[in-house]
Amino acid sequence: MSHTWKLYERGMHLELVDKAIDPNDYDAEDVKKIIEIALLCTQASAATRPTMSEVVVLLKSKSLVENLRPTMPVFVETNMKIRESKSSSTSGSSSNATASISVLSAR
Repeated sequence: MSHTWKLYERGMHLELVDKAIDPNDYDAEDVKKIIEIALLCTQASAATRPTMSEVVVLLKSKSLVENLRPTMPVFVETNMKIRESKSSSTSGSSSNATASISVLSAR
């Protein structure tokens, strides 16, 4: 994801397309649009991510995506924080976090 984000920031969307695909078989602007929509779906704040119905509208639209700019995806942001934490701290850490799982079964 961080590689995708870096290419997006540099305007190098087409570097994400598989080299085995002939450039004549796709529209470069469509690829750019789809990548930008995908990045909108991975934004750090769930409130800023489009709903699936909004994604459909964006995919069908010619101009709506131009007005939207993705923010750094949560996966990139988290990985950067983890790397920073590892490089700045050599001490161990622990957590008392718990999780519960509910299993539902039919009657």
